Order: sequence, then C-alpha cells, then structure tokens
Amino acid sequence: MNIDIPSGTRTFSRVETFQINKILKDINRTFELWAYEEIKLPYFEYLNVHSKGLDEDVVGKSFKLVDRSTGEILCLRADFTAQIARYFSSLKRKTLPKRYYYTGTIFRYSQPKGENLWEKLQTGIELIGSERLEADAEVIAVACHSLKNLGIDDFQIDINNTRLFSFLKEYVDLNEKDYRLFMEIIKKREIFNLEKFISNKNIDKETAEFIINIPKFQGDISLIKKLLKKYPLFEDIFNQLLEIYRILDEYGLSEKVVFDLGEPKEFSYYTGIVFEIFIKGFPRPVGQGGRYDTLISKYNGDVPATGFAFDVFNIWEYMKDMDLIKDKNFKDFFIIDLTPEKKYAYKIGKILREKGYTVGRDIIDRDLKSSLKFAFENRYKKAIAIGLDSSEKEIYIYSSKNEFEKISIDQFLKKI
Repeated sequence: MNIDIPSGTRTFSRVETFQINKILKDINRTFELWAYEEIKLPYFEYLNVHSKGLDEDVVGKSFKLVDRSTGEILCLRADFTAQIARYFSSLKRKTLPKRYYYTGTIFRYSQPKGENLWEKLQTGIELIGSERLEADAEVIAVACHSLKNLGIDDFQIDINNTRLFSFLKEYVDLNEKDYRLFMEIIKKREIFNLEKFISNKNIDKETAEFIINIPKFQGDISLIKKLLKKYPLFEDIFNQLLEIYRILDEYGLSEKVVFDLGEPKEFSYYTGIVFEIFIKGFPRPVGQGGRYDTLISKYNGDVPATGFAFDVFNIWEYMKDMDLIKDKNFKDFFIIDLTPEKKYAYKIGKILREKGYTVGRDIIDRDLKSSLKFAFENRYKKAIAIGLDSSEKEIYIYSSKNEFEKISIDQFLKKI
C-alpha cells in the first residue's frame, strides 16, 4: 500500500510543529501590540475573482478544482493580499484605517525539488486606508520589531520604489511585451542585455546611463543622495526613499536599511515602496511586502494600502539552525503513578491543569526507569513519581532521569 505524500508537501513532527507555533505566537503578539487584528480567510476562492488581483504567472501556478454545487472553477488561496483586498471590497461600511493580520497557508505549484513546497505558511499584516509614507514605514517597523522580538537582529531590509519602473515604462514608451522583457532583464541583472535593449530607444544619454546601471544601484542612504543629485529626472522617486529612511531613522531602524534599485518584486500590483527582508548567512528571504494602491480598485473601491508577509518556514529554519528556539520542553509534568488505584495521579493532574500546566499521565505498564526515559525523551520538563515508598502522600519530582526531589503532595501543590 502506498502511504507516501505528494512530493511538493511535507509533514512536520510534533517538535517542529511546536516550534513553528511558538514562532507564530510571538510574531502575532507583536502584530497585536501595534493594534493589528486577526482575520480568518477561506482556503477556497472563486478563480475568476481571486485572479483579478494576481499576475498570470501566479494564477497559472494556483491549484484549481470544481465547485460541486455550482460547477464554477475554484482555486486554493494563492495570495493573501489579493484575498484581503477582495474581502475589504465586500464590506458595506469601510471605516479607515483598517489594520488586519493573518496566518495561514498559500498554495502554489512549483517544481517539487529541494525546498520548493506547494504549501507556504505565511503570517503578515495589511494596513488599509493611508497613502502616507508613514504607513509604509509602520509596516516595515512592525516587520523589524517582530524579528527582534524573536531574538533575530542580524537582518536587513532591502527597499525599492516600483514607481521607478512605472515611470521608465512611460518615459521610454514601452508596450506590455517590451516592459515584461525589460523587467526580466533587470531582475536577472543583465547589464549587457540592458544596453542592447535600450540601444534602439529614443532616450537621452543621461537616462540611458541610469537604466544601464540600475542593477548596480545597491547601497545605503548615501547612494540615494548621490543619485538624486546626478539624475534629477527621478527626483520624486528618490525623495520618497529619503523620506522613508528618515521615518525609519526615527524608529531607530535606519541601520537595517539597504536600497536595491535593481530588484523588482514578484507582483505587478505593487505601486510604490516595496521591500524584502534578509537575514545574514541565510540563503532565502524571510519576508517581503509593499504598497498596492490600485489593487482594491480591481474589486470595488479606490483605497490605498500597504502590507507585508513573513515566510514562516524560512524563519523557523533559520532559528532552528542558529539554536534560537530555546523553549524545547513544551510539556510541564508527566505523572507516573505506581499505585493500584491511581487516585493521587487524578487529583494532582486535575489541580495542575486548573493552574494552567500541561500534564500527561503514564498509562502503560512499565518500570520507573522506562517511564522516566519516555518522559524526558518526549520533552516533559519534569516527571512526578507516586508510590515509590510506603507513603503514597510522598512524591518524587524528577528534573532528569537521575535528579529528583522528595516532597509531600501538599507541599508540592502549595509551591506551584
């Protein structure tokens, strides 16, 4: 009998699941401290509705199925931002601003090899209703503080402004086909092909020089100041980058900022400040986001918005590799009752659970040594042994297989 799972999926063990949930809990607590409220969204969307806000490539990678009641084509959620834009558009009363956060899985097909999973666990925020750069800075600040609260400090935020590319599209007069090619060349940082691409375009020498060097423009705030002086044509775009830096400096986060003008983002719905989050020494980004002022209008309304999402599995892998997940004992007490009636096990377990402790009982017949081995291999912090001597009211509290404290039940219950 075949009991395998599809190659684009994986199972997470009890310990891995505990670690991932702890990371999510800590991140979501940071979101709540910034007044973001959780929203639960469905796994299924109508394909024709969900795809309004998505690129063809993402739609093509979505998993599709048939609604058995209507015959319409459904898809598994491929993107949270488009889904929240659809949800917000459906509201009859739209008080602003709205601060949402979400946690869940997005589903996209990728060639099943290595770390390419069809299911990606995300948690993120959306700030709807403000066109001010203050909103973009808040979203970036929330991302930074979320990582810091996890004990991760060696990260950087790569910031860009997609207005640069939309401006160049109009300035160079590119049709959709040429624009897609242009963006692909920039993404691959192919300077030679950029030179070739613009060689037959009717643009001035200064702008041509700027375009050819876009893949090289990566650095700190001094880079943006230098470009502003040299290329005044892009003054408004560079001033936005200077302003976002200024606000992040007020947050005490400017040292985390790197500007990377040669990095266009995955989705075409971005309209302004965009960013990607990297951790030093880790090969994949752990988060990304940006402004999407026209996305909601594709459903209903015309409301500016910005947001970001963490790739939770990537964060978990980094924290696991760096031994940053400290609380590895995720259960409190394991009760081993060697008496026939087990009445003290029931009593102690009930009281401990009422006090908020996690408690498991040994319900398999075996010797004490085997029970203790099981307890600590299964990450209980302590084991309680009852009935080791003539007095059932004396218990042994084990903190390891060889370390214990003998104490009366009444004293123990008073201490906890």
